[in-house]
Amino acid sequence: MNKSSFLGSVFQVLAPRVARTFITGFVLVAAAHAASAQSSDSRVNIDAFGEVFSTALAAPANQTRIFVFRNNQAPNALPVNIYLNGQYHTSLLRGGFSEFCAAPGAVNIKAALDDASRLHTSKLDAGQRLALQAGQTIYLKVDESTSPAIGLLSGTEAQAKADIEGTRRQIHTISRAKAALTCGQPAPVVVAAPPPPPKPPAPREYALETDALFEFGKAEIRASGYNAIESLVQRLLQDFSSVERIRVVGYTDPIGSAAFNKKLSQDRADVVARQIASRNIPIERGIVAEGRGPIELVKTGCGKTPTPENKLCHAPNRRVMVVITGARR
Repeated sequence: MNKSSFLGSVFQVLAPRVARTFITGFVLVAAAHAASAQSSDSRVNIDAFGEVFSTALAAPANQTRIFVFRNNQAPNALPVNIYLNGQYHTSLLRGGFSEFCAAPGAVNIKAALDDASRLHTSKLDAGQRLALQAGQTIYLKVDESTSPAIGLLSGTEAQAKADIEGTRRQIHTISRAKAALTCGQPAPVVVAAPPPPPKPPAPREYALETDALFEFGKAEIRASGYNAIESLVQRLLQDFSSVERIRVVGYTDPIGSAAFNKKLSQDRADVVARQIASRNIPIERGIVAEGRGPIELVKTGCGKTPTPENKLCHAPNRRVMVVITGARR
């Protein structure tokens, strides 16, 4: 085979392979350009804010919970960097807050406006020193009233409530401060048992001797009995600022039948109750009368026949008790 024929044969074999390689290379280059163009046209959106502040959880029992925030009316749009013990924690934007926990003890915190333009040199300034206590929650508001100098104002939840409400959690940065810890479980809220209700005041008893009020064996009040009841009412008004309830309880001696004495004691109690009610004393729960007859004797050993001696012996047993419940003076 001559040289010309040999070269022709080689060209016939290689030409298709070269063409395929060229075409494949062209396609890959074109695809790379297309991918590059598509990548350059895409934008990665990073949301700087998370959820809106709501109610703060209780601080863990062995940590301090800390909120650092800027309100929405902050005068400067540039970020405020927060440093803890000279280490970067976050960059707060307007309307943002950062929440973290820290171990009890001392920690230095520094706030600096647009510190990136100063190559983060503000972290060399110790800033403010906080004394942290376990179980405590601290709210620190970025104070821009003396901008560009930035400070932090500490306050209670009640003081910070108006400013921190409506702010959103800052989520676009990662803290590199060792002092910023993940918060543990909130301490259980101990609800103090309500104090027991005040004991109602003990009732006070006033005794009226029925011999001064009534004839023996009768329920018609004597003239002198009105004076005795009036004296009781005046004493009641002196002793009580308000009256809740009045109970009038009548007793007799055991001379005579039990049925007679039961009715007599009730009739006498009713008479005294009506006389007290007629004085228009304000009584919240009213006045009640009860007759108990010859029970609960205060003097025993007396005879039961109606002799003068027995009547005199039983005089302490013939009585009307007026029991007052109310607020004493």
